[in-house]
Amino acid sequence: MYRVTEAQCARKPKIGAAFFSRLILARRQVRARLFACSVFGDLMKIFLSFLTIILGIGFAQTTRAMDFNREGLLAQVPEAQSALVRAADRHILVVRHARKTSPDCNAMDCQLSPRGEAMVARLHTLLGPAPFDAAYASAACRTRNTARAGGIKVQSHRAANGLSKGCEEGAHIDRLRGDAFADAQDSDKRWTLVAEHSNTVCQWLAEFVPEDTTAREKAGCHDGRLASSAYGGIYWLYRAGGTWKLITLEGAFEIAKP
Repeated sequence: MYRVTEAQCARKPKIGAAFFSRLILARRQVRARLFACSVFGDLMKIFLSFLTIILGIGFAQTTRAMDFNREGLLAQVPEAQSALVRAADRHILVVRHARKTSPDCNAMDCQLSPRGEAMVARLHTLLGPAPFDAAYASAACRTRNTARAGGIKVQSHRAANGLSKGCEEGAHIDRLRGDAFADAQDSDKRWTLVAEHSNTVCQWLAEFVPEDTTAREKAGCHDGRLASSAYGGIYWLYRAGGTWKLITLEGAFEIAKP
């Protein structure tokens, strides 16, 4: 039988420097791999976050296009622009008030003529059955009554900054057109209808597309106002890719003279 002597038991094993070198190297390799995994994991997180944002934007645009529920209105848009308009995230439709009882009637309480009332009915049909998210108008009766085509309560602002009169006798209007501009710019509401006058329609267009003089001139804004005969047009401001654009639907809700 093999016997282990006391001297052999007392002998200490020798661990060389090479062993410790390999151990240190192994530890470094493990740390390097762990660091690489950590960096890779962080990169994957960044990539997935970026991918989520891209997919989210695409999904949002697709959703907006799919839930566009104003097909009668969209049918008025030239085919080349319809896809961009459909995908826009916000829309502000500016209109001049419908025809009034007399071309010479410019008082705040001047009412719409029967032809003007028919124009409002036609505008309402074009806008579709779903109410707009907001409706703004100058405080004159003819603009307020036109803005009711949006199917929602109309917010009034002064017809001119120094004119506090409203449609009803004794009404006092504090809200300025500049307030309406600011509200419309800052709002997240998708659909807004604005009813104005021949000169103030052009103020809205200048506010939202100040650099697009070509589009404003095409809309008929010469010398800061529409022609006196320009009724029934829809001046469609839409935001695509963060930029406001303008398309004009000339005579879209005009009614022929009986």
